[in-house]
Amino acid sequence: MQLHDNIIQYREGKNLSQDNMADLLGMTQPNYSKLERKVIKDPMLLRIATALKTTPDSLRNYHLPPKQVSTPDDYRAQLLCQKDETIRVLQEQVHHLKEANADLRERLAGYLQGGVNEPVTATTSTLPIPSMFGASTTNPGTLPKMA
Repeated sequence: MQLHDNIIQYREGKNLSQDNMADLLGMTQPNYSKLERKVIKDPMLLRIATALKTTPDSLRNYHLPPKQVSTPDDYRAQLLCQKDETIRVLQEQVHHLKEANADLRERLAGYLQGGVNEPVTATTSTLPIPSMFGASTTNPGTLPKMA
């Protein structure tokens, strides 16, 4: 299931209309309607999750309980579909984590080579590395001495 489908199901499960969501997000209903039909980036996903009083991960992984099936073959097909969807979601999460890990390794390597702090952006941590370790800002390669 796609993220926008999960959001629609979650919203409807909370008995919220597109109008309600648009009001919560400070936008018009037509703009919210368009939002539910396109790829949703992380900053907007966070706003939507906050409005729904949940987390982005909950929305990414949200699924309604399976519908009742009538035959063993239908049940098997449904399980296979759920398995495939779970694998797809997990692969996306692994890909995202690998990208974040590569970014952090690159930043750490730059820091260890005496590089200058990079500005804090949406893809970096909220604290520059030297201040996290108590290092001098004039010489990032020095760490405080232990008492």
